Amino acid sequence: MNSADKNMHPWAFGISFLILTVVIGFLIFKTYQLEDKNYQIGQLNLIQNAYGTAIMDDKIFPGGDSVFQTALVPYLPAWFKKVMNKSPEAKLYGEQRMHLFLERLREQQSLDRIFQQIVRQQQLDPALLYLFHFDKLELYNPADSTWKVFYDSAGDNKMANISGSLKNRSPNNRVFQLAVSDKLPIPYRFTYSLYVDYENRNWRIIQQMVPVFLLSLTCIAVIVLLSYRTYRDWINQRRLIDLKTSFLNHMRHEFNTPLTTILVSAHSLIDRDDDPDNKEVIQLGRIVERQAKRLKDYFEQVMGSVALQEQQPAIVEVPVDLFTEEILEALRMRYQGEIEICYSPLGRDVTLRLDEAYYLSILDNLVSNAIKFNGHTAKTVRLTWEQTVDRHCLKIEDNGYGIAPSERDALFTAFYRGQSSEGKPGLGLGLYYVKLCLDRLDWKVRLENGASGGTIFYIYIDNGSFNSKEQN
Repeated sequence: MNSADKNMHPWAFGISFLILTVVIGFLIFKTYQLEDKNYQIGQLNLIQNAYGTAIMDDKIFPGGDSVFQTALVPYLPAWFKKVMNKSPEAKLYGEQRMHLFLERLREQQSLDRIFQQIVRQQQLDPALLYLFHFDKLELYNPADSTWKVFYDSAGDNKMANISGSLKNRSPNNRVFQLAVSDKLPIPYRFTYSLYVDYENRNWRIIQQMVPVFLLSLTCIAVIVLLSYRTYRDWINQRRLIDLKTSFLNHMRHEFNTPLTTILVSAHSLIDRDDDPDNKEVIQLGRIVERQAKRLKDYFEQVMGSVALQEQQPAIVEVPVDLFTEEILEALRMRYQGEIEICYSPLGRDVTLRLDEAYYLSILDNLVSNAIKFNGHTAKTVRLTWEQTVDRHCLKIEDNGYGIAPSERDALFTAFYRGQSSEGKPGLGLGLYYVKLCLDRLDWKVRLENGASGGTIFYIYIDNGSFNSKEQN
């Protein structure tokens, strides 16, 4: 693992955690907005219906119409004329009339009594507060057939509050906004609103959302913990891999150096065959050479099976028949007539995508087993190809002992040695190594005993790994 990887992963974790936190925060905020919008909507509907029944055809509250008729309506024609004539007194006149009108509304309002009565009748929470607010007054202009605004309590205009002690008003706690119109003495229309809420509305909503907050924080904590543990385990795993790689390289060097020295020394002893007095030395040299080669083969097999787990296959495209023949010819030379190796090629110009070292190891180990676990004088192994609609099959058949059905499941396990292995050299890694190579190539294997004895290995390869030049 290089330094760039080490620096990249903390940054990736930090950015991912930041994005996750922002997303969760956004979702919580949207949830709060939804809760704020729908908070106590049932209570507001009850209040709206009960209020409509209480006032019936009156204005704002019972007796409110008389206030309009005495404190506002008689002055509307004069106000309208001043505004239409653009009189300098129009603004001051309007402000004075509205101030007196709103004062009369506040003095004679019965809204406190009506609201408390609604709370009791509908069995609502006594902690609810309300606010009646005069929003706007409009007069009709027949000249252009439009409604002209004469008074607008935009913003936080407390002078337009009619009654109630609720301080904060918003679209979310507004029960209704009503527009009432009349035609006499001139057409006019006014709008007012009723707001009902708790004084500590936001805190109540937050309290309701406590489970959401706790669940979100728990999820974030769990994700952070799992991410940290995953990252820590990944770092430890990379360290172990680096340590394993360094150990394997060191072991190869430390073992190969003395083994090579032993083999060179053994060759030096064997080369003394021109001296008849050194027969015992020559014999000893051959024994040392044979055992050193055996030890080297075991060591390479163990190192190969361990290192293979960390390697990635180097896939190349090779002519399958030519490459297979080259491998088998090298095996014939190595085993010098110990076994007859027969190969039936595909018989056409076909290439196969594979890892050359893996393919060599597969054939080498299977041929070696065909020699080792074989009691016949004339040992044979045959390699033939079979093809189906979706895959090719390399069939490898020997005339050895065969494999007992009870041993087949454990045959590809590391260090497993069956009944036929008694008294024979080996570590039980050959077929385990074969299976590792097959898995890395994504090939499948099946085995069975032949009709006349021996073992048959079927290696299945998807047709996608093959390429025929005749088809190009």
